[in-house]
Amino acid sequence: MRALKFFLRMWGFIVGMVLTFAALPVGECKVAVDDIRSAFIEEVEEVNKTTYVIGHTCPDSDTVCSAIAYANYKQQLNFKCEPRISGDLNKETDFILKYFDVDTPPVMESAVGENIILVDHNISAQAVAGIDEACVVEIIDHHNIFGDIKAKNPVFYLTMPVGCTSTIVWLCYRQNNVAIDKKMAGLMFSAILSDTDNLRSANTTNLDREAAKNLQRLATIDDRNKFFLEMEREFTNYDGVSEHDIIFTDFKEFGLCGRRCGWSTVATLNVEERDKLKVRLDDFMGKFFATQDLEMFFIKVHEIEGYTAEMLAYGTGARELLAAALNLEDKNRLILERNLPNKKIVRELTSTLENLRAVA
Repeated sequence: MRALKFFLRMWGFIVGMVLTFAALPVGECKVAVDDIRSAFIEEVEEVNKTTYVIGHTCPDSDTVCSAIAYANYKQQLNFKCEPRISGDLNKETDFILKYFDVDTPPVMESAVGENIILVDHNISAQAVAGIDEACVVEIIDHHNIFGDIKAKNPVFYLTMPVGCTSTIVWLCYRQNNVAIDKKMAGLMFSAILSDTDNLRSANTTNLDREAAKNLQRLATIDDRNKFFLEMEREFTNYDGVSEHDIIFTDFKEFGLCGRRCGWSTVATLNVEERDKLKVRLDDFMGKFFATQDLEMFFIKVHEIEGYTAEMLAYGTGARELLAAALNLEDKNRLILERNLPNKKIVRELTSTLENLRAVA
């Protein structure tokens, strides 16, 4: 009898809570959340001090475009925000900014003492110099949480499993009814195409597709595929570009079970160009890797036309590890017949290395 009474009381409590929350208007719930977020940020960010929005080093299109678009979003909410970049633009990003007539943000040399919003990364090794002595107030990212960013204050951390940080920024605009002009739409649309390889990457989500469709309309781009190829023709033109600069166009440092590793992604238009560039980079890396303070270095050379890729790996056991992680039979020719997202490859590398350690 006591058990039955307890059950009935608990059931009544649950039903009451459900009915209470069901009675709340959705709009009021949303406003409450937005108010809490705004109040929190106003508390952390000094009203009279500019907050800088910045992406990772060796900036790619998403990290630059999301920084500009998120700074604009914050400005519309009456925050003193400005975008910054942490290095020179690559050709693709330069094309995008010029296409939509957007000024290139200044380069930030040091973040010491500044209010900072990080976009598209959560690792100090990828952050602007002086990040440990900055006041990080927000992190907006779509990567795995490997983060080691230290903050003395609470941080507003928004991460989502989507293909591009600009998709998250777009969602912020939409959820808070902030207007998106043609320029900001163009930047976010271009970034999504870049990070998802024109919505073909395995990490592309329905939210990325929805964002791209909406932003394409706002940016008045008639043909998505044609525009994407214009971006990539500029990006994959390596005439007069040194092997060092090619590799560090899109470079990230990451930890692999305690090992310092480097990762570079390089794009080409087709298999023929991929094979030529692979030979060129491999010859260069034969000597260059020895000068780097890294235990392993991985380069993914992918081609856009057929969406395949070839991996290059340097360091003791790097090729063997990559072949095992991706179930590739020939460690001397690491071909991916279907291009894979970098995040997935890193996850497989981590899992494989952990399993090998466990066996040993």
